[in-house]
Amino acid sequence: MSRRLWWTGCCLVVLVWFSNAGVGTWRNYTSMKDVRGIARSGNTFWAATGGGLFSWVESSNAFTMFTNAEGLRSNDLTVVAVDGSGNIWTGSSTGVLHVYSPSTQSWQYILDISSSEQTNKRINHIAVHGDTVLISTGFGLSMFFIERFQFGDTYTKFGSLPTNARISVSSAAIHDGKVWAAISAGSSDNYVAVADLSNPNILPPEAWTLQIVSAPTTTIRSLSNFNSSLYAGTNSGLYVSVTTSWNPAGYSGNVAATDASNALLALCSTTGDVQLLDPLGNLTPFGTQIALTPTCLTLTSNDEPLVGSTTSGFQRFVSGAWQSILPNGPHSNQFISVAVEADGTAWGASGYSNSGQGFYRLRNGVWKSFTSENSGLPTNDYYRVSIGCNGSVWASSWGGGVTLIPAGQDTINPGNTFGNNVGMIGLPNDTTYIVTSNVACDTRGNHWMTIIRAANRNILAIQQPDGSWENLPLRRGGISLTTLLENPPTERTVAIDASGTVWFASQDPTFKGLVSLGNQGAIDDSIAYYLTDANGLPSNDVRTVIVDRDNDVWVGTDRGIAIILDPERPDRPGSIASYRPLNGLVINTIAVDPLNQKWVGTNEGVILLSQDGTQQLASYTVESTRGYLIENDIKSIAIDSQQGLVYFGTSSGLASLTTAGAAPREAFDELQIFPNPFIVPNASSLTIDGLIANSTLKILTVDGRLIRTLSTPGGRIGFWDGKDTEGRDAATGVYVIVAFSEDGSAVATGKVAVVRR
Repeated sequence: MSRRLWWTGCCLVVLVWFSNAGVGTWRNYTSMKDVRGIARSGNTFWAATGGGLFSWVESSNAFTMFTNAEGLRSNDLTVVAVDGSGNIWTGSSTGVLHVYSPSTQSWQYILDISSSEQTNKRINHIAVHGDTVLISTGFGLSMFFIERFQFGDTYTKFGSLPTNARISVSSAAIHDGKVWAAISAGSSDNYVAVADLSNPNILPPEAWTLQIVSAPTTTIRSLSNFNSSLYAGTNSGLYVSVTTSWNPAGYSGNVAATDASNALLALCSTTGDVQLLDPLGNLTPFGTQIALTPTCLTLTSNDEPLVGSTTSGFQRFVSGAWQSILPNGPHSNQFISVAVEADGTAWGASGYSNSGQGFYRLRNGVWKSFTSENSGLPTNDYYRVSIGCNGSVWASSWGGGVTLIPAGQDTINPGNTFGNNVGMIGLPNDTTYIVTSNVACDTRGNHWMTIIRAANRNILAIQQPDGSWENLPLRRGGISLTTLLENPPTERTVAIDASGTVWFASQDPTFKGLVSLGNQGAIDDSIAYYLTDANGLPSNDVRTVIVDRDNDVWVGTDRGIAIILDPERPDRPGSIASYRPLNGLVINTIAVDPLNQKWVGTNEGVILLSQDGTQQLASYTVESTRGYLIENDIKSIAIDSQQGLVYFGTSSGLASLTTAGAAPREAFDELQIFPNPFIVPNASSLTIDGLIANSTLKILTVDGRLIRTLSTPGGRIGFWDGKDTEGRDAATGVYVIVAFSEDGSAVATGKVAVVRR
């Protein structure tokens, strides 16, 4: 059946899942600079962050990072604690509790809270007292018993508070045979609830008494045992429990967190003060004031504070100054745009409308961030990254024009940020506020982009190969149009097909749809084709446009996908085919891999389509990947063609997956075959790497008997499931793998040992 007949006549798609589409390794890339909790285990410090968990070994300055790809069920961690066996307990904003054993490198998960029907499941604090773990949450206090590894009671009603009060517990402790919980039932209802553990049943509200610390409006952030007393860190100072009341303990500032050892109690304030309290009640400032926002702290074995911050990991006072301790990573978890250079260097852009934090680069495993603070950029609102001609990289901003990073350059040249200086004009109410689309390179080496709502209506900007610029209006029927968006973007896409024709989406309310200049490489500002749902698009709200390896134009909208099969005459009847199986889905982004497969990013995960779209080969969601895909709302997808890596950009971080979609070799070299030996039966296939385009594989015994002939996906990687032609597991022995080119003129061989269990 021809592709065109399939599109016009077929209503049913048979779902064929390509078993090797997901073969490979998931990785997550997140920012761990926002530290919400710190705990010490010997000379190792553990930090719970908005991007996962990391450990830092003081003696070696070594970092280890943990994300969903390394075992977490949620990267958005809120707290961390260490039990008596050295296990690391972390809680998340979604209520997931993880228990990690560093000695066995194994995980246990406690999902009762996350799967409950409670509204606020956030884990606010974890306190370990022997076998008992006190878990403070957004709805109450739970007891968990380590030896039995199960929950005890959960307390949601305290004392005389109304039964319908919305309780949140910020911290808890066991002291003097009692359980103490810092609770809030609103801005003017803050108490410490106390229950005597000699009472066999403290579940009833009347088992708890309520104590006021300073005033009911006082927010209680922490409870710490120190020097046989219980201390409370609050927004109005540090207090100590005396019988049934609380007395000031010498510090009246806004306390963010406290922690205690046998010798000292440490506190940090929201203004950056760090203070140490000794057993005699003496309060001493430590170091200088921190010029960051403190969030938490712990004490080293030498009783020196390490202080967590929202923007720079945690802080250690060394040689008279606070120094950041932070593993290498991106500057932000926002990846609303991703692009990959030919050498595999990945780039990400962060955001717009004052939410951006610059853009960042991953090269050879090392992240580098570019911001207004460290690179002299005009803004941090960079929301699109693009790969241009000759290996150049372009970063498009929301208000600051567009920045060029020439191939091989490692720093930002201020002269390479373009806006008014090359004739671009911005918004009518502020012509210096210039918002550019992504940048696309045409067949003649021109870089094309659009300017949003240009006051002079010159919404097309083109940098020519000699570095000169053209700024042109967009014309239809001789009329100059103003475009393109009134509101923040989903994607701003300019795409160029094999003939050099420029395509882009128009979001102007009176001119919504898809535009083709039909210019075939010429610098032209006249619209050749304006396409809408009347021409066959699923919707006029076009979110993304890409050109595949067959020169078909794929259009993603808020209601599904359309494929333009004849880009030279897209207005002809039948030229636009609607991809019916994805009708109604919001299509945020589409990427094409070396096998011409389509990776489709939606608000509900990722869908992998075959070359012509007739088969859905795989789908990936947070649930189906056990959290390896960080978020289902996919903002951008980019392909590393050489390595077969697919990057998925989200607002919660970047995920990558190794796939079979790697560009084929130009000529055979040595085949890489793994694992070797190969044990059968096996849930995973043997991988044969190093193939040229559309290779065929033959599996032979050492005496030349043919076991199996296999087609490959067409790229650099092929697979064998360890079975013969009849579907039986191969016998133990050594096998020769022969790879043939499509015409049989080139051959490569390798060997694998098979062990049949």
